[in-house]
Amino acid sequence: MQTILVIDDSSTIRKLLSYILRRKDFLVAEAEDGLDAMEKLSHVQADLIIVDLNMPNMDGLEFVKNLRNNYYYIDTPVIMLTTTKDENLRRDAFQAGVNMFLNKPVQPDVLLFKVESLLKGGE
Repeated sequence: MQTILVIDDSSTIRKLLSYILRRKDFLVAEAEDGLDAMEKLSHVQADLIIVDLNMPNMDGLEFVKNLRNNYYYIDTPVIMLTTTKDENLRRDAFQAGVNMFLNKPVQPDVLLFKVESLLKGGE
């Protein structure tokens, strides 16, 4: 089974995403911000990461930059999921190493399609 790390400061969003992913038999780990996620990655092997942009302590951009500086996670697919429509932040996210940028709310079937395509190596 593949493991997905869901990072969002909203527990409601984390629970919703976890529910959607578990219905397709993914294992799901949750973190409430970038710092929490970095700690979780020390003992959870994530095959894919879904991260929010705006979070306290360490936001999504800083998290992705830190993740990409770790050789072990340099190729781990990352989906940034956010309410932000700012094209500059979108560009910054891709420059930081995000594989995909999706706006909330995202339909469950669209999310699952994107997750499965990234895990298979496509975009």
